[in-house]
Amino acid sequence: MAKVSIVTDSVASLPREVIDEYDIHIIPVRITIGGKSYQDTEDDLPVERIHSFQQVAQIDTTPWPPKFYLQAYARLSRKTNKLVHVVCFSHFTATMSLAQAGARMAEDAVPGLHVEVLDSQVATMAQGFVALRAARSAASSDDIDLVVEAAREVSLQVNSVFVFDSLRCLSRTGRINHMASWASSLLRVKPVVSLSRGQEHPLFLARSRSQGIKKIVSVMHREVGTGKKVHIAVMHSEREDEAKELESIIRRQFNPAELYVVPFTPVMQVVAGPGIVGVAFYCGE
Repeated sequence: MAKVSIVTDSVASLPREVIDEYDIHIIPVRITIGGKSYQDTEDDLPVERIHSFQQVAQIDTTPWPPKFYLQAYARLSRKTNKLVHVVCFSHFTATMSLAQAGARMAEDAVPGLHVEVLDSQVATMAQGFVALRAARSAASSDDIDLVVEAAREVSLQVNSVFVFDSLRCLSRTGRINHMASWASSLLRVKPVVSLSRGQEHPLFLARSRSQGIKKIVSVMHREVGTGKKVHIAVMHSEREDEAKELESIIRRQFNPAELYVVPFTPVMQVVAGPGIVGVAFYCGE
């Protein structure tokens, strides 16, 4: 019962082999459209439904209520009494506060249970790297404070950069109004945006997708430097060919310690739209 178990949200986009190797528990996020909620799974959100929902005017990304997290933590408490839940950055979603409320409820309901909810300050596979670092720490230590500290160190280092076809889909959340206005200042541009340390940052307005991908690589060179051990994930929303091209560039230019190529999850495709390629990366052990 002393082992620390790691929990994260489906939008962390962790590859299945990593989930299985480190026994990471995934909580599927939800999206509500037309009064009906859908979980972040291919069964709930097949490709046809994703494309349909990308066109709707309103989406509701409200996370699960605290009782949902209470139930998830209580189920996991049958295997361990120490849980670390790495959640998506709190500026964009209320998951942090709702999960914390669920954690306190679970600790009251299950004697001896200790749940730490950690704001990753990022999303997508950048969040995945935070959860993965927690899982690797938990594999060698049953000290929950050390596991949280290891994860927090990565959350302060990891960056993610994306090139979008458009910010139209993402703007429906109402949380990126300043970026949507910035990206609409010129016609037919490809916004390049970063997310790190709990904030989104508009970087460039590229004239083409290829120029946008070059900008991503230039940001990586600026932040990574030379001779450092770098962990990288390439991500995409319906741009597998471009993701593979970017993977090839990264392998040649960065010699990564580990490199994953992962698609956006169904909910992420609905929320952010198609035509996205990006990277998550950090330097460390």
